[in-house]
Amino acid sequence: MSTEDEKLLKEAKKLPWEDRLLHKNWKVRNDANIDLASLFDSITDPKDPRIRELGHFFKKTVADSNAPVQDKALDALIAYLKAADADAGRYAKEVCDAIVAKCLTGRPKTVEKAQIVFMLWVELEAVDVFLVCFVICVEILELHILNLKFRLFG
Repeated sequence: MSTEDEKLLKEAKKLPWEDRLLHKNWKVRNDANIDLASLFDSITDPKDPRIRELGHFFKKTVADSNAPVQDKALDALIAYLKAADADAGRYAKEVCDAIVAKCLTGRPKTVEKAQIVFMLWVELEAVDVFLVCFVICVEILELHILNLKFRLFG
């Protein structure tokens, strides 16, 4: 990593979470997601106020256009969901919609992490949201199959 990158990342750590997670530089966003995952891994109380304060960012972070950043955002979300309680279900619909839209057609590891997120939402009693997302996924899969059949068989 160049000294410019190191300097940028060091300066970015002074910024608020929102500025780091939505920064124009992908390395800053990636670093912020790594730090966020570490933060949530360190939380032992599901009523910790940081869980409530930071949960709304995942709607945007899991939809990142940079694949490695998106992958780290899913890692942070997994850590968040493991630290949270059922109250985190308030963000389930928005986050799951973003995952369906952006994470299920990516790298195999990204798809696997997205599936883990869906199961964690179920554990947090956000079953209704999961079922809606599951139906949407099935519909998208059916469209892909129909599109493939049309291409192959005219």
